[in-house]
Amino acid sequence: MRQFRIVTDGSCDLPAEWCKEHHIAVLPLYFSIAGAIPEPYPGSGEMKIEDFYAMLRQGTAVQTSAPSIEDCKDILRPILAGGFDILYTGLSSKLSGMFNVMRLASMELQEEFPERRVVVLDSKGGSLGLGILLHALAAAQEKQQELEEVIALGESLIGRISHRFIVGNLMFLKRGGRISGSAAVVGTVLQIMPMLHVNAEGAIEPYSKIRGRKTALRTLADELGGEAAPGTAVYLGHCDAPEDAAFVREILRRKFGIKEVLTGEIGPVLGAHAGPDTVAGFCLVK
Repeated sequence: MRQFRIVTDGSCDLPAEWCKEHHIAVLPLYFSIAGAIPEPYPGSGEMKIEDFYAMLRQGTAVQTSAPSIEDCKDILRPILAGGFDILYTGLSSKLSGMFNVMRLASMELQEEFPERRVVVLDSKGGSLGLGILLHALAAAQEKQQELEEVIALGESLIGRISHRFIVGNLMFLKRGGRISGSAAVVGTVLQIMPMLHVNAEGAIEPYSKIRGRKTALRTLADELGGEAAPGTAVYLGHCDAPEDAAFVREILRRKFGIKEVLTGEIGPVLGAHAGPDTVAGFCLVK
């Protein structure tokens, strides 16, 4: 049986302890605050996530970037040299250049290690939606399934992981080109909240409009509760909005009887584009 390691990137928003326990290597993504030297995420952890979102609320500019091909090779090379194949899946190719960086890095590493395999799988998602995929891949690996079986499992699950979210400030979507400037202004004045999801191609798109944040949060809970596969967990991510995430969690538990609702914070790389007060829900659909 060929041994392999699962590799992902910092967009997965999973606890570092869990990744370490399951031997998952996490490639850092980078964010730069007000033009400063880019910081890796995950990194040293010196900046508290609430401080990061406080700066975003104050209008501080943040830029994000993927690591270089050489950075990726430096992290992956010791895994291959240790006799392991690699299965990588990270942020959607439609949302970041990370997928292409990894694809090019894998091609070069295959030349260095022709006896090894480097498989790059497009998750077509991110954050805790990617986390759901990683949980499933790690569980399959720990059951001693072969690499090909784990790849097939991943491919079968990618189209079944729902990513839905609402944002707190439409201007962050405007900066990312998701909505027009006029729509952002009108929506803010009228408190119109677009409901967004990650589509089948792995891109973000709005699919409906709700007036009022509480109504949007209830809608998010109803949609997740209605589509989650029975007996599976629902994951909630938020950008410095724990009370709103708790509001959605309570509806999922009370109205839909979903026992396992896991909540976590969305990191700075994705949070820089979604903005503070974003609440996102992820589940494996029926």
